[in-house]
Amino acid sequence: MKQHLFAVYLVALAAVFFMYCSPAWAARNKGPEIQHIVVTSADGLLLLSASVSNTFSTELLNELRSGAVLNFVFSVELARKGTGWFKDSLRRTSVVHRLRYDQKQDEYLFTTPETEEDPRRTTSLVEAERWMSTFSHVQVAELSSLSVDAPYAIHMRAVLKQGMLPFNLGRFVPFWQISGIQTDRRTIEFRY
Repeated sequence: MKQHLFAVYLVALAAVFFMYCSPAWAARNKGPEIQHIVVTSADGLLLLSASVSNTFSTELLNELRSGAVLNFVFSVELARKGTGWFKDSLRRTSVVHRLRYDQKQDEYLFTTPETEEDPRRTTSLVEAERWMSTFSHVQVAELSSLSVDAPYAIHMRAVLKQGMLPFNLGRFVPFWQISGIQTDRRTIEFRY
């Protein structure tokens, strides 16, 4: 009898192990990741475009629909690579995207600091997610500030910051606050 129970226990343990170690489970629970990185230049500026995948979990979408505001910060640092351990940080910049859900109108409102007064509106969650997780033409530096044939690196990270509930309800309902979720730091090296 003990051997039979031990065998059942081992089979159950193996089933749980394979369920949580399967590629499907890993893909479902993958964290946010910066992808589709493009470095270009235009009008005398070094520009960066990227998108972030796997940013919205079911928990975050529930927070959004409950009235929380999602703040997505894309941070970029341009550094000149040195010959030794040191490198010179030339410029740091960040772009903030904000998303909230209007329950009365049943639509998502997307803003940046420049468009706070005139938000983009959509009823499509897919479109709102795309707006929130795509960063286009982020101005990294002026080309005139770069040295010819010098090695540079662009470091980037995206962070989904803690949002606030409407009317400062987050002070009274702390478990509804969104924790910071961030991507791994990505680095692109190039010579100008």
